[in-house]
Formats: sequence, C-alpha cells, structure tokens
Amino acid sequence: MTRNGRFLLLLASTCLGGPVLAQSVGSLVSSPQPSAGKDAPVSFTADSLTYEKNANLITASGHVVAIQNGQTLHADKVTIDRTTNVVTASGHVVLVQPGGETVYADHIVLSNNMKNAVMQGVAARLQQNARIIANGGQRYEGKLDVLAKPVYSACNLCKDDPRAPPTWAIRAASATHDLEHKMIEFRNATLLMKGVPVFWLPYLSEPDPSVRRKTGLLIPSAGASSQLGAFAIIPYYITLGKSADLTLAPVLATKQGPALMGQYREDFNQGVLDIKASAGHDRGDFGNSVFANGSFNINQYWRSGFSFNRASNAQYLDDFSILPNASYLESNVYLEGFSSGSYARLDAETYQGLVSSINQSELPIVGPYGQYHFVSQPDVLGGTLRVDANAFNVMRNVGTNTRRLTFLPAYSIPLSLPAGLIGTARVQLVTAYYNADKLNQQPNYSAIQQASTIRAEPYGGLMLRWPFLRPTRDWGSQLVEPIAQLVVAPVTGISENDKIPNEDSLDLEFSDANLFDFNRYPGIDRLEGGARVDYALHAAWYLPGGATLDGLIGQSYRFHKDYVYLPASGLQDNVSDIVSRFVVAPVSWFNIAYRGRFAHQSLGNRMSDLTANLAIGKVSLSGGYLYTSTNPYTLYDNLTGAQVLNLQLPATYYTPRQEAVVNASTQYQNWTFSGGGQRNLQTGKLDEINASVGWQNDCFGVNLLFYKRYTSFNLDNGSTTLLVQFNFKTLGNIGFNTL
Repeated sequence: MTRNGRFLLLLASTCLGGPVLAQSVGSLVSSPQPSAGKDAPVSFTADSLTYEKNANLITASGHVVAIQNGQTLHADKVTIDRTTNVVTASGHVVLVQPGGETVYADHIVLSNNMKNAVMQGVAARLQQNARIIANGGQRYEGKLDVLAKPVYSACNLCKDDPRAPPTWAIRAASATHDLEHKMIEFRNATLLMKGVPVFWLPYLSEPDPSVRRKTGLLIPSAGASSQLGAFAIIPYYITLGKSADLTLAPVLATKQGPALMGQYREDFNQGVLDIKASAGHDRGDFGNSVFANGSFNINQYWRSGFSFNRASNAQYLDDFSILPNASYLESNVYLEGFSSGSYARLDAETYQGLVSSINQSELPIVGPYGQYHFVSQPDVLGGTLRVDANAFNVMRNVGTNTRRLTFLPAYSIPLSLPAGLIGTARVQLVTAYYNADKLNQQPNYSAIQQASTIRAEPYGGLMLRWPFLRPTRDWGSQLVEPIAQLVVAPVTGISENDKIPNEDSLDLEFSDANLFDFNRYPGIDRLEGGARVDYALHAAWYLPGGATLDGLIGQSYRFHKDYVYLPASGLQDNVSDIVSRFVVAPVSWFNIAYRGRFAHQSLGNRMSDLTANLAIGKVSLSGGYLYTSTNPYTLYDNLTGAQVLNLQLPATYYTPRQEAVVNASTQYQNWTFSGGGQRNLQTGKLDEINASVGWQNDCFGVNLLFYKRYTSFNLDNGSTTLLVQFNFKTLGNIGFNTL
C-alpha cells in the first residue's frame, strides 16, 4: 500500500501489531501531543508512506519528522518494523533531545521507544558552538551516549578550508556523554593544537557546555616563583544546591606550603555571601587569611552588610599571591537606607596593619559611625535645602580618641538677573561638638591632652556668572564667562585647632576643583573663615565636528591672612595662588587635560597635573605627568601643633613629588599588545613597568603578562611577575607563572 502527499501518522507502541491509521492532510497538521512515557506513541509527517503488510514494515520517505518521548527525529527515510519495534533512519539524520542537544548521523537504528540507538557517522552539536564528531556511537535509555574515536572542539571551522584542523581539539579513544547529568568524559585523550598533539591525559572530564555549574576537578595550574619554588594548584569545584558552591584549591610547592585555599559563595533571595579563606605553611610559620563580605536586602528601603578581612601577615599574602602589596586591611559592618532625596548609614570599621611602617596600636577603631544626608525638592523660589549630619567615635590604643557630632544645614537658590547675569545665593552652617583625649599623641600632637568644645561656623556666599556666547555658522560657538563669588564667614585661627582633633582634613590640594568651595579642606575638622572674593575667567570654543577647547584661570583674595593653611599651600597670603584648568580636544581621537597652580608672586610652579590620550584606529597611547612642590604626607610623623604654628616643618615636606606615567596598547588582527611604566623623576628611578602580549580567536586565547616593581614594599627589594595564561572555550583556563 503506497500513498503520496503529506501525511501525519500516529502509532501507539502498544498497538504496533494492529491496523495502521494514516490520514492524508496535504500539509503539516498540528495535533495534541500525548504525554511522554513508556508507551508514548510516535507521530511523524512525511512526503510519502509505504506499508508492506507481509513484512509488517512501514516506510516513510521525504522530509520525515518523527516525535516520541520529547525526542524529534529528522531523516530522508524512516522504516518502522512493527514486529520488533525497531526504527531505522537514514539520509541526513538529525536527532534532537528535549534539552536541545542535537545529534547528526549517517544512519541510526532506534529501539525502546527511540530511547536506545546505534549510530554511524555521528556529529553532535552542543551549546556554546561545541561539537563532537565520532565514527559511531550508542545511546542507552535516552540518557547516555557512548562514542567511538570522538573529536571534540568549540572552535569554528575555517571558512576558506573547512577541512583544516581547528585551533584546538580533543581527540580520544572513546567518550561518554551523560545527557542526564550533563557530563562528558574522555578516555585516552590528546589535546591537539592545529592538529598537532601537545598534551595527553588518560582521563578527562568536563561539564556539558550547557551547564554553568558542575561539581568536579577544575583545570590545574603549575609554575615556579622565587617565594614558593616549583608549585602546583589543583582546584576542585563543589556545587551546593542551586545557589551555593565551594571551591577548594590545594597548593603544593617545593619551598613553602602545603596550603589550602577555598572560596564559598551563596546567593540568597535577599542577598549574597562570599567567603575566601586560606591557610598553610609559610617561611617556618603558619599563615592564614580570610576575606568575607555579604550584602542583604531587608526591604526596598534598607539593606545591611559586612566585610571581614584579616591575614596573618603581608608576607603570606605576597608569597601565595593572595593580595600582593597590601599595606592594611579594612573590615566593617553596616546598615543603610535609601529613600527619595535621603540616605542614612550606620556602620563600624576596624583596620589591620600589614607592613612594618604601620603600627597596629595606632590604627583607629571607628564605631559607631552614623550618617544622614537629605536633599529637598526645589521650593516655589527654586531653592534647595540640604542637610548633612553625622556622629562618630574613633578609638586608638596609641593616639587621639575622638567623639564628634555634626549638623550641617545648607540652602541655595538660583538667581537670574538683568543683563544676562546668572548666579547662586547660598548659606551653610557648620556645627560640631568635639570630645577628645590624648590630643598630644598622633595624628594631632597638640599642646594639650584632652578637650571638649563646640564650634559653629556660618557661611554665606553669592556667586555670579556673566556668560557671553557667540554662535557662528563656520567656526562653531565661543563662550567667555567671568565668574565671581563673595564668601563671608567668621575668622578662624590656628590656635583653636589645638582643641579640635583632625580626623578628616589631613590632606589638602588647592586647585580649580575647590576654588569656589566654602571650605577648601576635604572635611570640617579644619575650617577656612573670614571674608574673601573668588574670581575666575572661563572660556571655551566649541568647534564644528566636536572639537573643543576649554579653559579656566582663577584666584582668591582674602581680606585677612589665614595661617590655618600650611606654607606653599597657596592660601596663606591675602592673594592666593593662581589655579588653572585647560582641556584641548582638537579631534575625537586626541585630547590633553592640564590642571595647575602657580605662586601668585613669582609664578613659580606649585602643582602640575597633565594627562594626554591618543587613539587612532586600534592604537591607544596615554601619558601623565604630576608635580607638586611639597609632600604633605610627611607632616604626620611626630609633628606637634606648636611646630606647625611656628612653621617648624620637616625638610621632607619641601621635597617635591615628580613622576611620569605612560601606557600604550594596540591590536593587530587576533593580536593585542600593551605596555607601560611609571618613573619617579625626582629620584631618577623607575617605580614600575609592565607589558603584555595576547592572541585570541573564537575559541582560544593566550596571554603573556610581565610586571616589575622597583619600589620597596614592606622592606623588600621589589618584585617581578611573569604570567602565562591559556583560555580554552568550554574547558577553562590554564595558567603558568613565575615571580
């Protein structure tokens, strides 16, 4: 019996010996799919159907599509033996699993409701573009594929020569693809690079490319370093449910160790947790480290979190490359809240010193530290109210203990005046209560031992801008904008600073960035008072095509001298230093930014910060230069308040800082190159250099990185790192390094 046309055939496996039900439908017909199970029926469509009653054979030909138990079979020809329940498919055979895994074959014999199969000329396409090609294979219960002489790769074939070997492939004597547990196991496996054998393993397993997380051995790494000698790291990954995992990595080395590193991660419905821990033998002692952090959402407005970071010593972190060159570790616990226009936070912080230059007893413990910030919506006048408040307690075994409560309300209103003048009027009140003891110790070295004081400093300011803008058709737009600001506040003196501990105003750099600030210090423990006028000229030229020239030059005039500021800070005299900023971007691929400060009398250079960036095609160059005439970081080593008052500063304060940095990178086809360095121009010595070379295609990458530090860290003599990394798509990373 033969019928032509498009057919839909539905066969119940329990009735294969009965009559055949066939219906001519002319085109593909949709029908309800029976539930999968042991006796699930098979349905298929085909161009033609032949039934041999004597042999009890059904033959479907032409664009055959058969479906059973969630599996879909495509073939040019399918023969069903109703006596043995065996299905034979040939010609462009494609078998698709419910999960999307696809197997191509020249010939397939299926049985047991299409769950078992014997395949010839197998080619399986997996996720992430991975493929397995084998001479043949067998499938068991629809769950396990056993392949003979397979070749596995995740690389694209060469478009010009598809028969050329891929960048990398794994050739094995046999492979088992566990479709249920998503694992692929190779036996007698050889890694081929462009068809050339480079590495052999008797056994290799990896998760199916569709799996993101799977318990098993990760790719080991090996290398050598001056600290560890020859070493090997063998990581093992463990899944702990759907949202947690654990990685254990033993470290075996000839000079140090053994050591064990581990990382635990877990995602919760309302938060995340990440813990990294390690322990091992290092330089005759037991070393260890813990780095843990977590964040948890309480509701849509509040969340809490913590970080806990501790290590036995810096040498252990350096030797095992856990956290190189770290001078201290910070730990905290916090609670913070968000709402429209406001933010609140309560936390506590501790610090651990790691290097010899940091005395642990001098490090602070901050707790509690509460903050609140509020910004209102504009009122009917367009004005905005801002409120900042905080309270903290700083404790030290050796050094000043500080308790501070602050309240800083501020209000600003925009102004639009005749003749095109625009401006802003603003007021602010800085109030703070201080209670401190051991003021005569670091970092204050005051003349008194303890004090309690209240300070309130009101500020008022009026800033005016007068922009002149000239647009042109051919030359873009030019802007010239004079800016002036009047600030009034009570005069502050340096003598009262003996009673006020300095926790947030240890660093100051006067520049265009804080020219118009009420207080040029970064915090409020040191305040600038008195009346002054700040003025600047801002000019810009916006050219067609996106080219830009922008610059500002400014200065301050104070109606009294203020010795709150240090020498060479640019703010001691009535007339301040001159600050400037220039940005030149003549084309989209090149720009220069400069920020400087010059002495108002001699015009001597007090500060220069220059950066330049160039990007042409795939070539990028960047450079920077920094110069400051003083080094304020040397002030806080046993420097008393009286010494500051009498300007008895150490000679190191007047030692300039001067350094340059340059970096370059480029890309050519699959290659990337980069390098750079930093040089201390004051000493004429290099601080560090680095270089890297990489090659990457669709499935493989290799990187060679070199880094050398010349400066001393924790009394060492610098360090050198050479790292080689290989990345195989779907397999993972292999790294070899030497230090």
